[in-house]
Amino acid sequence: MADSKTINLLSNGEFTSRDVSANNVGELRNELEIPTSANVNVGGTVRQNDFELEDGAYVAYTSNNKVGG
Repeated sequence: MADSKTINLLSNGEFTSRDVSANNVGELRNELEIPTSANVNVGGTVRQNDFELEDGAYVAYTSNNKVGG
């Protein structure tokens, strides 16, 4: 991948390194198929789609689509 960066993505309760080509949160949503309704956290703060990603960023996303108990 040209111009790829490595992010630390929260998966199953732990951060794992992942190479992505996305430059910002919006592109990351498309690349990883993150729902538009999900909150994307970078460095522990909810970020908007135009937030620029840096190499080594810690990224997590949450979606409140749970139904029932």
